[in-house]
Amino acid sequence: MGGVIDDDKMTVLDVIAAACAAALSGTGVGGGGLLVIYLSLIKGLPQLCCQGINLISFASSAAGAVPFRSKKRRVNARAVLMIGGVGALFSFFGYTLANLLDAGVLRTAFGAFLVFCGIKTLRRKN
Repeated sequence: MGGVIDDDKMTVLDVIAAACAAALSGTGVGGGGLLVIYLSLIKGLPQLCCQGINLISFASSAAGAVPFRSKKRRVNARAVLMIGGVGALFSFFGYTLANLLDAGVLRTAFGAFLVFCGIKTLRRKN
């Protein structure tokens, strides 16, 4: 059962793309955006599917970091609960809005967002 993905096989290119996106995400470069671009342009997956995979990837890596950060006492539980609650609320609104919009509009908006973030990053002074 392939679901949305017609090809059930994971290729070497898929593994390399996922590893590169994970490595870039770990360094703060924004590998998640690159993963969405790979999944949509190379694999031909629908935009919502790509963004969902990206969110799952992000959430699992963040969940994996919590125990390590907790040991070093670098986790503010109150902030986590507040940000998590607001994030969950806005995720629901975003999901609802995404289901109402055309995929082309979502693709264009996400592309514009990536360009904006790239320009902002390049213009940022250290």
